Amino acid sequence: METSEFFVQQYDDVCSIIDGMVLKDMSDDQMRTPSEVGLNSLVWYLWHVSRWNDVATRVVTPKSEQVLDEQWLQRMNVARRDGGTGMTPDECTTFNAEVDPAGVRAYWGAVSERVQQVGRSVPSDEWGKTVEESRLSEVLGDGVIGSERARWLESFLAGKTRAWWLSFTVWHTAEHLLGGAVCVRRLKGIPLGL
Repeated sequence: METSEFFVQQYDDVCSIIDGMVLKDMSDDQMRTPSEVGLNSLVWYLWHVSRWNDVATRVVTPKSEQVLDEQWLQRMNVARRDGGTGMTPDECTTFNAEVDPAGVRAYWGAVSERVQQVGRSVPSDEWGKTVEESRLSEVLGDGVIGSERARWLESFLAGKTRAWWLSFTVWHTAEHLLGGAVCVRRLKGIPLGL
């Protein structure tokens, strides 16, 4: 099996579980209400993961653009271009109150398609290559790090390979949407969509 084929299969599997189990039958109010005031909601997790997956595809594919643009920001009713890392409880509360969950679900779908396209396009001999520092700086300098509390990401993300960035779209998605989001559902008494 080719590396790209294996990656797309893994990413597809995680997305299918999330769509069929975590997001299934969730109302907008359920999506935006956290288990406690100031904490992350399901829609926050979905937005955060989508933003970082969008960034990952841009880092991996030189000269590519991210999915996020002004139209997506309006559709989601989100003013932030960052990935949400380091948000304060007050910022999370404001985000949860204003965000349009339907817009975030659509953005999640568009980014997921982009991740699959990029995963299929990376030649086998490119997966192990380190992302150029200038490329990473350009992408991170475009607003994805929204506060000083998230500056640690710059050194953490430096020196990573294209394989790391693409695998990040799988494990980061699983971490938040199969871990954090499932906890939120359980704490709110919402059964999983099995």
